[in-house]
Amino acid sequence: MRHGWRIDFVIQMIEEKVDGSGVGIDSLNNDDMYHYCYQRALYEQWMGRPQEAVEFILKAMCIADRLGMERHIIKCTAVLESLREMATKEQIERYRVFLAGIK
Repeated sequence: MRHGWRIDFVIQMIEEKVDGSGVGIDSLNNDDMYHYCYQRALYEQWMGRPQEAVEFILKAMCIADRLGMERHIIKCTAVLESLREMATKEQIERYRVFLAGIK
């Protein structure tokens, strides 16, 4: 049974508010942005949009790395590996560059 929630619409409204506040999706003011990106990746995966999920999990990984949240990078890696076969070549290359940069 569907509840009639238009989650994609709600998410779009939230993103517009964030963009309008000068904070932006790539803001590193706190770890809330990491959690948003991580959860959004899971949502996109669940909705059957793997490339979008990969985009958000890559953002989450970069934020976690900049904030020194190593255990979160491991969580992101697990999600990304589950999506690897559906990722674009460019996304895989960005993942490789990220991994090379954290060694």
